[in-house]
Amino acid sequence: MWRTEIVALLLCFASVPGECAESEGPSIHDTVEYHDISGDTEQALASALKQLPYAHASGDHFFSGYTHWKLRWSFRVESARGSCRLSSTAIELDVDMSLPRWKAPSSAAPELVEHWNTFAAALRKHEDGHREIAVTAAHEIETRTGKIPPARDCDTLKKDLSRTADATLREFRDKENSYDVTTLHGRTQGATFP
Repeated sequence: MWRTEIVALLLCFASVPGECAESEGPSIHDTVEYHDISGDTEQALASALKQLPYAHASGDHFFSGYTHWKLRWSFRVESARGSCRLSSTAIELDVDMSLPRWKAPSSAAPELVEHWNTFAAALRKHEDGHREIAVTAAHEIETRTGKIPPARDCDTLKKDLSRTADATLREFRDKENSYDVTTLHGRTQGATFP
């Protein structure tokens, strides 16, 4: 399951000229929250997964993992020699992932433990795919805005930067949607239980 959120674009103006746009690359903040579930049968675990606070139904299937990402960016522009150019970029990405966690009780059958481990690995792989799309989006915004040439005035440049960043984010939101459609929200990757 996915959800992205656009955060307000912050544009700054500086009057000190410089030679090139500064960037240290996107700052990426990852958070993984585990939700403990219990049970010693396949049915009990399937029922527990449906009770997760982020569980979402799709037909007869439930999504057992959730990744939400948020991008923020700011650009500093400066006037020099009759034009305005990008002097620095700051991009921040927050990725919040929620996953189920099961500690197998001694009464659990070995086949159930193996089934769960296979499912948990596939689910993490699917959610990592969402994260990868987000990280690529952050890098692409930095790359594409860094290639925007100077403009005759800073208002024009700010608009160009904003349009490019917004369009890039929309493109990657579409890619994330396609990822879920292609993988059937992780089902083709084995991220279903039972």
